[in-house]
Amino acid sequence: MAELEIKKRKAETSNDTLSDTKETVPAQSAETTNKKKKKKTKNNSNGTTPAPLQSVVEKISDYNSLSLEEIRSRIIDIASRVPKIPPDGIDPDDPVAVKDWATKMQAIIEEFNLHLCCVSAATYKWGSDRSGAADQNLTNLSNELGNAQEQISSSVTQRLTNVLAPVVDLVVKESVKTKNSETGEEVTVNTFAREEVDPAFLRLCAGILCRNAVMLRQVVLANFNKIASCVDDYLKATQKDGQNDRGAFTY
Repeated sequence: MAELEIKKRKAETSNDTLSDTKETVPAQSAETTNKKKKKKTKNNSNGTTPAPLQSVVEKISDYNSLSLEEIRSRIIDIASRVPKIPPDGIDPDDPVAVKDWATKMQAIIEEFNLHLCCVSAATYKWGSDRSGAADQNLTNLSNELGNAQEQISSSVTQRLTNVLAPVVDLVVKESVKTKNSETGEEVTVNTFAREEVDPAFLRLCAGILCRNAVMLRQVVLANFNKIASCVDDYLKATQKDGQNDRGAFTY
């Protein structure tokens, strides 16, 4: 009988310990899950969600982006301001007239190139948002823009630079000898000036510019007209590509 009582007591104590552990384990797990939830909320409160993006147009009040239509109209306006050539041509022996015409032409080309730099911003789209046909159209447009700039730079800009920015050197223009009134020593005062290194080459460049002024103007206007037509064709091709995309999933 004593042995049976001892066994019953052992069984009761073991059941009590099991019940105690069952009660304590869920409490501990609940505490740990609450801690994890608190950590997650803390991490989310640290600003992991991205803030809404703000464009330059919204931030800077005096900036307006140019569309392709606006760039095209501005190029046409620039073409209307290309300097004309007098009926008798430009006199190569008149350096003032030569530099005046070259300065106006250079200003027109600079304005044209700056407007072409805005084309990439006007046609920007992320790669996955552009179809294959749109990507090919943009490549053709970029090639035509680069070709126009290259022709103007190689055929026109270099001839203008030779006249407007000749090679000069710093030389002594005048030397005056004077005596110091206090010491009686002789002092030489030099006056420096920038002189053309090769005046004959400058006259040759002015003659080439005046002789080819008609064709130089023709090259500039031809490329301006080509770019205006190219932008127009790109806009038409973009519209067609958009229509094809809208009907791509119709059956």
